[in-house]
Amino acid sequence: MSGLQSNPSPTTSRVNPANRCKNKPLEASHYVAPSDKELLEIFPEAREIIPGKLKYWQDKKNGIKAWIKFNLRLIRTTVKDDFSRWFWREVVKTEVKEALLECNKQIFRLTRLNQGAHNTPLKELHLNMDKIEQAKTAPIIEIASSLVSRLRKTGRKYIGLCPFHKEDHPSFYLYPETNSFYCFGCHQGGDVIKFLELTHDFSFKEAVEYLRGGKEK
Repeated sequence: MSGLQSNPSPTTSRVNPANRCKNKPLEASHYVAPSDKELLEIFPEAREIIPGKLKYWQDKKNGIKAWIKFNLRLIRTTVKDDFSRWFWREVVKTEVKEALLECNKQIFRLTRLNQGAHNTPLKELHLNMDKIEQAKTAPIIEIASSLVSRLRKTGRKYIGLCPFHKEDHPSFYLYPETNSFYCFGCHQGGDVIKFLELTHDFSFKEAVEYLRGGKEK
């Protein structure tokens, strides 16, 4: 296909990105993109930024998933005929497909960068992820029940007054099935870890340790 360039040959030498400005402009066919390790050497300040960016994309993905769950349940309970249900389900999927793909792409890349930034062995990285996943299983209804006023069950979800902003009519939802929350008033949403960060002013690490019962890392 025209416009596509072939991969550089195995003999193509890699130019140190930090010294590229000292070299004459490279031919397009000789350009080799810097590796993640090289990028971290060029921009060492990124080591402190990566965890926050990773958390941003994880929270965004969780918010999208909560939005999908809510709308699919709404379609199932309010739309009567099969064709209309299928149509609106497709609308929901189309609406967020690109956003979810972008979230997954960024999470994968930032996780890999975070591993390289801290020289974390793959085994240890998986262990940390296991602890995070364990924390996410703590029932959000048990954590939130004492913090959400006028909380009541309606169907498979719970609704109450949002703890993050002042309101007279409940717009805050807890979803036990996905262990997540979402407020349709202030648009805060996420998993049980995010809920603790917002209500207790915890860091991500503190929230994970709390949900795991204060266990050591």
